[in-house]
Amino acid sequence: MLEDWTIYSWYCPNCKKEVAGFRNKKNQIRVKCAACRVEMIRRIVGRHHDVIDIYFPTGEGFSDWEMREY
Repeated sequence: MLEDWTIYSWYCPNCKKEVAGFRNKKNQIRVKCAACRVEMIRRIVGRHHDVIDIYFPTGEGFSDWEMREY
């Protein structure tokens, strides 16, 4: 059985800090940004198609956060 231990990294869309994680059996990469505490789930859909779902920390609503522009 071959296991994929490739590190997937990208920049947090909220604070622009680098985040990294490993892929699980569901073909997802789950990470939490250490700087702004935003949780992200990156799904690899195809060769040129990735989807990143962004979740704000629990207890904090959408009105408390805004996407930063740089």
